[in-house]
Parts: sequence; C-alpha cells; structure tokens
Amino acid sequence: MSTVTASDRARLSAWRVYVRDLWERREFAWFLAMGNLKARNASTALGLFWWILNPLMLAGVYYIVFGFIFSGTREGEPAFLAWLISGIFAFTYTSTAMTSGANSILANSKLLVNIRFPRMILPVAALVEAGVGFLASLGIFYVIAWPVNGIRPGLSLVWLPLAVTLHTLFNLGLAAATARLAVPFRDINNIIPHLNRLWMYLTPIIWPMAFIEAKAQWAQNVIQANPLFPYMALYRKALMGRELDPLNIWLAIFWAVVALGVGVISFVRFEGNMVRHL
Repeated sequence: MSTVTASDRARLSAWRVYVRDLWERREFAWFLAMGNLKARNASTALGLFWWILNPLMLAGVYYIVFGFIFSGTREGEPAFLAWLISGIFAFTYTSTAMTSGANSILANSKLLVNIRFPRMILPVAALVEAGVGFLASLGIFYVIAWPVNGIRPGLSLVWLPLAVTLHTLFNLGLAAATARLAVPFRDINNIIPHLNRLWMYLTPIIWPMAFIEAKAQWAQNVIQANPLFPYMALYRKALMGRELDPLNIWLAIFWAVVALGVGVISFVRFEGNMVRHL
C-alpha cells in the first residue's frame, strides 16, 4: 500500500490519506509497542513490573528527601505522598514519551530503510508503550494513597478520562517533536534527560502550590504558564478530589493542540528526508 509523499502533505486530502494509512496500520503500531515493552525488561526478574516500580521508587526517594529531611517543602499539603505520587506518575508518562519518541526512529532505522509505511507509526508506538506503563501505575495509586493519606476513589474520577486524553495528545506531540529532532540532531538524546529534570523541578510535583504563595506574582505566573501545570491540576482533581480552576481545562486543551499541531506537522513534513540522515 502506498503512503503519502512529503510533497503531497500540503493538501488536506493528503492528510486524510495519511491518517487513514496510520489507522490501517494500528495493529502494526500495537505490535511494535508491545514488543518493545516486553523486550525492555525481558532479562530482569521482575520484568514488566519495573514499569510500575521505577516511578514508585523515584517517588519514594523524593518522599524521604522532601517529606522528612526537608519537611518544610511539604507545608500546606497534608496528603503529601498522594500529591507526590500522582505528580510523579503523570510526569513519568511525559518524560518517557519524549525519550521513547526520540529513540523511536533511530532504533528502527533498518525498518525505515526497507519498508514503506507512515513513519508517524513509530512515535505513536512509543507513546502507546509509555501509556500502558502509565495506566498500570495509576492502577495502584489508591493502594498507597488510601491507607497512608485516607484518599479513596470518588465521583471525581469522572475527570480521569479527560485528563488522560488531553495529556496523551500533548505527549504525542512531544514524542513526534523529539523523534523529528533526534534524526538530524543526535545530541538531543543527551539533552532530554537534563531538560526533563529541570522541567520536573519547575512543576508542582515535589512541592505543593502553597510553597510558592509567598513568592512574587511573576514567579507564580511563570509556574502556571508551565504546560504541565494544567495536567497536574486535572489529575489532582480526578484522583484526589482537589479544586479545579476551569481555566486549567482550557489551558490543557490549548497545550494539547499546540504540542500536537507543532509536533505532528513538523514530523510528517520531515519524514520524507529521514532516511538520508540515518
């Protein structure tokens, strides 16, 4: 089956054909995602369980450091562990999507050279792989939050599908963007971990919002302009029943559209030139 060429993609009809090609190869994307998911930890004793253990262990480290050693950081947040875990799980989804997206093209270079298919399948498969791990981690949120912080499932869970959907669209845009950049600029794989670390510290994950209430207004505005800020607010609403500013819903939609538009369009327009850089 033929795919859309780079020169055709300026036309709306060509985009429809491209999306149709992607949909027809959805089983291929799922096969790639599940194959990578199983192979990543195939040589370890716990296997796929590491997809849950990794963010949990990271949350445990930050809980010890900021919950006990620097306990002043948690002031104003009585359910600090639940707050921390919900943020770590969501952020891990984004950081994994970016890292996997950047590696998706380079790790499948032989596939690109020998088989003709929409290259967007590769970052989509990377996102599916990250998404499966994220949903699995969400499944144990209340196992920890209920006995420790007394947070139980409630009606606020109706917000979870919206949070996951918008966050996934946002992550797809990031995965496509990093996949596009990683082909001509291989150094991006070394830069992403440092950007992610800085991004995490600038996001209300290891510190509650009360931590910046005494800061200058411009600092608060910068924090709230963080693209991940509205997604964190949505997850805290869904999982913890926290108050949600309606503005955060619109911001979540806005950032999803921006990331998806910029990431996917730049990737698709460049994919015809990818092979020459491999």
